[in-house]
Amino acid sequence: MKQFNKKWIVGLALGAILISAGCKKILDQEFHSSLGPEFFATPAGLEAGVTGCYAVCRFFWGSEGFSYTQNAGTDEMEGRQGGLEFYTYNILPNDGTLGSIWNNSYVAINNLNGVLKFGPASTLDSVKKKSLLGEAKFMRAFFYMQLVQNYGDIPLMLEFNDKPSTSATRQPIADVYAAIIKDLTEAANELPVIAAGASKGRASKAAAKHLLAKAYLTKGWSTAGQPSDFTNAYNTANELITNRTTYSVALEQDFANVFRNGNEYGSESLFVLDRNIDPQFSESGYNNTTAADGNKENRSNHYWVAFYTEPWNINSDGTANGNLPGATANRRQLMNRDLVNGRPFRRYSPTNYTLNVAFADKDNDSRYSKTFQSAWITNVPSTGSATYQSSIPDTIKSIRNGVTTALRFGIDTMIWMPGREVTLAERQAFKGAIIAPSQYTSDWYPTMVKYLDPSRLHFNDPSDRPLILFRLADTYLLAAEAAFKANMLPEAMAMINAVRQRAAFRATNTGAQNAAAVAAVTLTNSSVITLDFILEERTRELFGEYNRWMDLVRTKTLLSRVKTYIIDPPVAAPGIPKRTVNIKDFHVLRPIPSSSQIDLVTTGPKFPQNPGY
Repeated sequence: MKQFNKKWIVGLALGAILISAGCKKILDQEFHSSLGPEFFATPAGLEAGVTGCYAVCRFFWGSEGFSYTQNAGTDEMEGRQGGLEFYTYNILPNDGTLGSIWNNSYVAINNLNGVLKFGPASTLDSVKKKSLLGEAKFMRAFFYMQLVQNYGDIPLMLEFNDKPSTSATRQPIADVYAAIIKDLTEAANELPVIAAGASKGRASKAAAKHLLAKAYLTKGWSTAGQPSDFTNAYNTANELITNRTTYSVALEQDFANVFRNGNEYGSESLFVLDRNIDPQFSESGYNNTTAADGNKENRSNHYWVAFYTEPWNINSDGTANGNLPGATANRRQLMNRDLVNGRPFRRYSPTNYTLNVAFADKDNDSRYSKTFQSAWITNVPSTGSATYQSSIPDTIKSIRNGVTTALRFGIDTMIWMPGREVTLAERQAFKGAIIAPSQYTSDWYPTMVKYLDPSRLHFNDPSDRPLILFRLADTYLLAAEAAFKANMLPEAMAMINAVRQRAAFRATNTGAQNAAAVAAVTLTNSSVITLDFILEERTRELFGEYNRWMDLVRTKTLLSRVKTYIIDPPVAAPGIPKRTVNIKDFHVLRPIPSSSQIDLVTTGPKFPQNPGY
């Protein structure tokens, strides 16, 4: 797949539906290719047309701009630096990230239209051809799902266009969802069942059924929805779950293994965005020489990392064991930047809602301890860059009540975030620095660990880990949401319990301890299931997995939850002031890109902007 991912998508994009920024650049350069539309009818062209479109996803998942659109501006995270724009809803029609989603998706869609128009004439083996055409339908639906959820009514183009146009119209979301559901229904029939242990970087039956269930569910919530959509969503998801053995998928026994480095294609994964360390095709730090290429790097390993290298106060009596004003005599840098702990970009810190509402049960539910890093082991003296050790003495020592004790390199904990308040006695007994919730700031907070990548070459490098886009636990929760909307509360409870019971497992527990934890988290009365409960469960299970904004928009809770937990949180996040968030009703849709869409429609009716922008 990798050998096509940077070439064919450009050479075959001549028929984009609009003169977007990308296409206009190609035309201005008088780009000439020996590849015409008929190339899609050849075996190589059919394969290239499909595989090239997977690479477009790397403009999105892993890039900093796209991460803001999915994570910032929600109840789960404090947005910092560039992400603040999306957090405070100061979003403009000329935003480059939103333009990228629009432009790149439509280029991919038109390529896929070409595949579906000319590909059936290919002389490729019939079984392989059927699978590739199924992939094309899946990927076309995949990109349209991104577009319709972000922008609402959009141009719906299902025919290959090889002539740039200066006119365009928007079709209602009902038509878009109908096309998506048709594509995914056919894809689910045409795609193969992925073999156990095979790569999940390409579409499969399981991936198509998962996305089809989500399409039904999202449509059901929309103005185009029908009650049958929720039933269809539940039945589709339930069929995948019930027959998961047939599809070679299963929940991991241990939540910690879902995002274990090297297990991205594990039993729970349904669809994965491929990455690799091949310098020619990794589309990462090895070979990105332009800004456009750099936007395809996977920097997810950076965004959630706290400022663990920031100087901290350690007072001898333990009373001011924190990053507090004044008393700077004992202020010192505690840690070096290193591969294991990551580059502290600090783009997102978990909110009070996330830490203390969604993850209130940190004892029976293991997901808090497996989602967030709470301890940093002493890493000084270090072999890392001298820049990060210049202010650190050769031996870091802890002074408590007049007793000086050296912290042992690689053994003792230098920083501990226990997730609760601590006593003075605990502080005085601990060698390193304890950072309790009341001391969290926009720099100091538990680091989310799902994307950390200690295998990269340098601590500032982006990641070459593949990204899991769909996984089976999400299928369970989508089924639960659909059942809830269809007033099937016992079925919703069963789906949620499957995820919660897995979350109770700890490899370090005895069998009796795990059984007790399972009993503690198991729901026994379906009346406790509300939409808020489902959304909290999605936070516990899916925090940081590039879907929260879509979840809140789909369930029509974006405004209410931002106002509840961000603008006026019931308990202000310790150390972090309340946000002034300029959220309005119209922010449930993104603005249509102005420079690459609206301004370029010069024939026929003016292309309409979304309300409010």
